[in-house]
Parts: sequence; structure tokens; C-alpha cells
Amino acid sequence: MSCKMWALHRRLRRHSVPMLCSPTPSAQLAEPVMRSLSPLWHAAMSCFRWRPALAAIGALLLPLHALAASDAISVVDDSGRTVALSRPAQRLVALAPHLVEMSYAVGAGGQLVGVIEGSDYPSAAKEIDRVGSYRGIPLEAIVAKQPDLVLAWGSGTPASLIEQLDRLGIPVYRSEPRRLAQIADDLRDIGRLTGHDTAGEQAASRFEGGLRSSSQTLSPAPRVFYQLGQSPLTTLAGGQIVTQVIRHCGGVPLFEEASVLVPQIGWESLLEAQPEIILAAGADDRWKAFWAGRDELPAVRNGALYTLDPDTISRPGPRMIQAVREVCRALGGDRFSQ
Repeated sequence: MSCKMWALHRRLRRHSVPMLCSPTPSAQLAEPVMRSLSPLWHAAMSCFRWRPALAAIGALLLPLHALAASDAISVVDDSGRTVALSRPAQRLVALAPHLVEMSYAVGAGGQLVGVIEGSDYPSAAKEIDRVGSYRGIPLEAIVAKQPDLVLAWGSGTPASLIEQLDRLGIPVYRSEPRRLAQIADDLRDIGRLTGHDTAGEQAASRFEGGLRSSSQTLSPAPRVFYQLGQSPLTTLAGGQIVTQVIRHCGGVPLFEEASVLVPQIGWESLLEAQPEIILAAGADDRWKAFWAGRDELPAVRNGALYTLDPDTISRPGPRMIQAVREVCRALGGDRFSQ
């Protein structure tokens, strides 16, 4: 820029040409950029202030700044914590099988770089590197995958591990659905966090549609005992999603008022409760042998013992709608017989 142009600029100012040298917002934005880009900044400024040029550059930068802001994502996970990303995550580590299934359901399966042992659905998940198991998840194995988002199971992932990831600045989404509707919420969240908003919404809507079509009311409502463990005999209390499935299908889950999530049940308590239906998850029916001859219970006397798929009933993911249909069929829903 020549000094002749600077002289012309001064003459224009004397004739009150408006805004030519006023510090516009776009110029203010561009000035630091120009300082970093040009080592000749001070020399140029000694001859000409570059305000019009800065305004033009700022006008170009402002849309880019707005575009970057529009890529930012923020959701609230099941723990009530806000998970914020500057852009959709491209490298995911999932620390529970249901989170692997959710990732695939929203179209983000290809972004998984690490999963936990036992992640076997869909079949493509079997090929993804394992970063740990329920026996332990080394922090180093996760960090080595360079994830920009970790999907953790609120009650299944060690709290100490989540705290370490937080300290390292690795975003963590905690999933802990305790209600059936929360599964749809998690699908939407994971879809947004991975850049698959539309697919996430579609997966959530399919799940919600399945819930609407399966809901049933039975009168009288059957008393249902869900057998978790056999020796000792345990069940799940009201804070677990399985009890929500039983309620959804028109049953009354026994011992849901227990003060612990996995209460141990004595024989006398079970006799008093008189379950009419007994449910258990298993690969086969061998668990039923435990109940042989216990005809004091209506469920045993009437042969109302039903085996559920262990994966679909225990994983609060998109396939839980299959478990819902199994339970509704067991509780007497004739329309689920096919």
C-alpha cells in the first residue's frame, strides 16, 4: 500500500466520508488474525491502517465463526451431566454392549474404535478391538484409541475410571436407562453426539412406536416374580428397568419396593407373595428344575414359568422391545402369540 493512497484516505476523511476508518465489529475480529498472519503488520500500519480491508476479511470470518458454533453439540446424559462437543464425535469407545447396539442403531457403528468384551450384536461388533471386560477396563487401553467420546454405563463402568477420563478431558456420556422411555432418549442423544441426528430420531421413534403397540392392561394384574439368581434366590427391585417392563405389560412386579436394587428373597417371603408367573433369563429351560415340586406357588402349580432371552432383557438398548413382547406374551397377551 503506497503513501499516496494514505494521503487520499486522509482527504476522504476531511470530506466526512462515513465509516471508512471506524472500527467495525468485523474489523475488530479480523485485526488479531492479520497480526498473526503478517510479520509486516507494523510496517504496513505505519503507512495505512487497513480498516476497509480488515472489515472485508472480518465479514468473511464471521460466517466461519458462526458455522463452527453451529457444529457445537450439547446434551444432558442420564446422570444429569451436560456433555458438550465442539463437533460430532468421530472416534467412539463404548463400555457396555447396549451402547454398542445403540451406536449401530443410529448409524454410528463405523465410528466405534473400541468396545467392551461381550459386545456381540450386531455381528460387525465382534470385529472391533476390545478395550476391557467386566473384570477390568485399563485406562491406557481407552486412551490409546484416542476417542473424542466415551459411552459409559452409569452403574456398570467403574466410577474411578470415569473420573480419570474426566480429568484427561475426554468427554463421557453416561447411559443408565431406568425407564423404557429413557432408551429412546439415549438413542436421540447418541445420534446427536455422533452427527446422526436424523437416524437417532428415527431409531427413537421406532422404539417408542413399539412401546405404544405393546402396552397392555390385564385385569386382574398377575403377580410376577423375576428370578435373577438362584442360589441365593434374588430378584430386581423397582429401580431396575425389568420391573418397568413387567408394569408395561400389565403385571405387578413382586418385591419392587425393596430398599436395594438386587434383594435376596427368602422362601417364606415368596410363599407369602404367591407369584402367579415366574420369569427368568436363560439360554435354555434348565433353571426351571429348581422349581419342580414347589406346588405351593400358583406359578409352579399352573406351569407359568417362562424363559426370556438373556441379551434382550438385560441390555437396555433398541432390542429391548423384543424382550417387552416376550414378557407381554408370557403375562397373557394373546396378540403377541405370533
